[in-house]
Amino acid sequence: MLRMKQLLLRVDDDLHARLAERAKREHRSVNAIANEILNVVGSDEHRSEQEKVRARAAALGVLAEPLRPVDVTEDPEELRARAAESMRGAGRILDAIIDEDRDRL
Repeated sequence: MLRMKQLLLRVDDDLHARLAERAKREHRSVNAIANEILNVVGSDEHRSEQEKVRARAAALGVLAEPLRPVDVTEDPEELRARAAESMRGAGRILDAIIDEDRDRL
């Protein structure tokens, strides 16, 4: 049986609101979201840089689905439009992840 400990954590209203919104969007609890994020941070020292970025992206909810093979009969403009739409808003998050890693050096 897995033993669990409780952790009392004080966070500001804005962070709590963002966690609650994500939990609602993903049909999960705030506790599950917080556990996932803390697990990523707690296990970073044992991961490669690629694994760290992937784990952070997953914890932030921005990890893309694996790429599927491109059907060469598909319209290239439609493919480009779909790719651009799937990345909308990701730049800000990726910039934050990169900046965070720079601050650690």
